[in-house]
Parts: sequence; C-alpha cells; structure tokens
Amino acid sequence: MSRITMPARLQGCGLALMMAALVLLSSRSSMAQSAGTVIGISGDCFVVSGGSRTALRLGLAVQVGDILDVAAPAKLKLRMADGSIISVAAGTQMTIRAYAVDGAGQRQDASLSLGQGLLRAVVAPVTGPARFEVNTAVGTAAVRSTDWFVEAFPGAMQAGVLTGSIVMTSGATGASVTIPERWGARLEAMRNPVPPRVWSQAEFDAVIARTELP
Repeated sequence: MSRITMPARLQGCGLALMMAALVLLSSRSSMAQSAGTVIGISGDCFVVSGGSRTALRLGLAVQVGDILDVAAPAKLKLRMADGSIISVAAGTQMTIRAYAVDGAGQRQDASLSLGQGLLRAVVAPVTGPARFEVNTAVGTAAVRSTDWFVEAFPGAMQAGVLTGSIVMTSGATGASVTIPERWGARLEAMRNPVPPRVWSQAEFDAVIARTELP
C-alpha cells in the first residue's frame, strides 16, 4: 500500500499557519500581563476572568479586565504594577479597566471601575504625565499621587482625601470639583458635585477601619 505524502507547498502552508497561531497566542499572553498582586486577604474574595469565577489567594496576580468581587465581611489588598496600594472593603465590586506601566515601572494609564462599595488607593508618585482614575455610575475621580477613599452607592458617590488632592467630575454635567487634603465631597446622579467640606477624624477613621488589613 503506497504512502500518501503532503506536497511541499501544503507542508509550507501548514507550517505558516502554525507559526501564525503561535504569534497570536504570544500576543494574547502579552495582553494578559499582570496589573497587580494580592498582598492581603481576609474572607471570601473572588475574581471573574475570562468568564470563570475563582477564589483569590495571597500572591495571585490580577489582570486588566478582571472583575474583583469582595464578599461581606471580606477585605482585599493589592499591590499594583506601579507600586500603588489598593485596599478594598467588604461588599465591593471593582473592575480593572486599564493598568499600563513603562519599562521603569512608572504608571502611564490606570483606570478602575467601582460598581459598588469602598476602596482606598495609596497612589504611587510618577515623574511624567500619567492617569489614575476611578469611574462609578455617576462620575469619575482622578488623581496623581494621593492617599484617598472613594465609595460608590446606588445613584451616588463620595470621596475623601487623606493626602494630596483629587478631581471629581460628574458624568452627567461635566462639572468638576477639586477635593484637597483632609476634605471630602459627594456627587449625586445627574447633578453637579456638591462643594467639598472638611471631613472629621471620625469620618476618616470609619473608612480606614473598613479597608484596613494587616
């Protein structure tokens, strides 16, 4: 019985297709680079990635596109690729929309989406232009190097600043307010942000307690 061999031209096509598939897999792998790492966890915390839901654990990497779900009464702490620290309170759902750094580890573009709940972000300083912002259903808070809190409610958000300053912008009206150190402000759906006010130490202590992990 004679052996059937593939013509050299078809063999070459097959090799080219295989190489193209390897390049595609490599590009997908590079796009799924780590945005940060879990450095603290208490209780049940989960990540939804690629349609699957798995439990988070210490040392696990989180990636752009991941949805982080922190159950009540759990807490979660992340060290991001630029050195920023994000502490997530119980009952929070957060999506990592973007997190890009340069070759030196300097942040270039970071965007988080807060569906509900509270987070504290200690944002690492950068030497050049860079974005770090948190989006909610009603508006956006943008910072540079700041220690601050942002909380999303149904139809509202609020933010308080320990050090530095942030800019809060209404998604409906485009109006913005700058919130300085030790102040806070609130934004209701379809409205301008309310004028900032000084936060009491008790208000800061309350959000610190909700996000603090050893």
